[in-house]
Amino acid sequence: MRLRNLTYVFLLLCLSTQNIAAQKINNETLKDTIAYSEENSLRVIEFAQLIETAIHDSDAETFVAKLNKDKFFNRILNDYPTLDPNDPFVKGFIVGMNRALIAFPNEIITDVENDAYYDFINYRYDEQAQTYYALFRLYSSDVGMNYHDYRIVNIDGELQFSDMYIYLVGEHFTDTIGRVMQYTMPKDSIVEEKNPEKKELLKAILLNKSGDYKKAYKILNGFKSELSNEKFLLIFKILVSMQLDEDKYLASLEDLIEAFPDDPTIALNRVDYHLYKENYIEAIQVINQLQNETEDDFLNFMKAGIAFEDKNYDLALNLYTYTIENYPDFFEGQVGYLSTLVLMKNYTDTSKYLDTLIEEGYDKEALIEYIEEDDEFGENILEGYAKSNEFTQWKNN
Repeated sequence: MRLRNLTYVFLLLCLSTQNIAAQKINNETLKDTIAYSEENSLRVIEFAQLIETAIHDSDAETFVAKLNKDKFFNRILNDYPTLDPNDPFVKGFIVGMNRALIAFPNEIITDVENDAYYDFINYRYDEQAQTYYALFRLYSSDVGMNYHDYRIVNIDGELQFSDMYIYLVGEHFTDTIGRVMQYTMPKDSIVEEKNPEKKELLKAILLNKSGDYKKAYKILNGFKSELSNEKFLLIFKILVSMQLDEDKYLASLEDLIEAFPDDPTIALNRVDYHLYKENYIEAIQVINQLQNETEDDFLNFMKAGIAFEDKNYDLALNLYTYTIENYPDFFEGQVGYLSTLVLMKNYTDTSKYLDTLIEEGYDKEALIEYIEEDDEFGENILEGYAKSNEFTQWKNN
């Protein structure tokens, strides 16, 4: 199980590289003020259901219409209060980000069209921000697990969103963009001759954009100054290392965890690290913390997979049972349950469960093919059952 969702990558690929002047930072936080009430809670649920439907219907236009770009860019430019929005450099940046924002829902839609799940989980009210957040889960066996937490804003009675917290990145969109701005401003700011590493970071971003991941990684891995411990750079290095090999990916995860040992926002990265290291108990502990934060019981499926890898088949079977009962249309949960029965050599119950699947509408011939065929690596985890007398009897029944 690898947590390799890359939907945030557009922030790096689509950024404008126009010059942007540095300005004095303003620490004031923009608020999207909405009062907490039962009526507003119902409206947030309705908003979230609209977003979910738009993604499932491949309706990027409706999704983009719910993003308030003025608020979004104001949240970025709030850190640069003297920055002139009419400056050509600023305009170039905003044009590039506009293209990226329009393209963003298509990345999610493509994942969903390739059998990913994008589901509204719940909402919460943030007292400090004085607004609601709506939490979505993105999952598939290919792209892994990620959460998107939409920050809600009320515009003339219509709910929209002004920002989004990305769990795999560990910060809001606007924070990430602001951070990129700070590191790619070539005029009177960070990128100067006396600071060559800042120029090298911009070069790495461009190399990543062109697909030259090896050179980009070499640059990112070569930083020695305080920049080397910036969360943005470490996350970026993980992103690039994913395109290379597992050793570099693991090393990049280690760098992030060492730099931020107590940071709860890197939970998904931490889980992936523990899985690579086969620290299964630690991985489940991190997921338990994430489950407490998100109140997402789907994470029991992830814990089932970890228990399975750890050969703790009794626990895996219980967790897969919970997944099947609460997510009856989720085939991966059913596959996990079936595989666990097989590895427990409980072939009698395996045959009974296959009958249950047929009663639920699965085609017997398709199930037979699934049980007998090898995967893309030439392996078959169900081989023990496929060669058993119980399977022969079930197959010919």
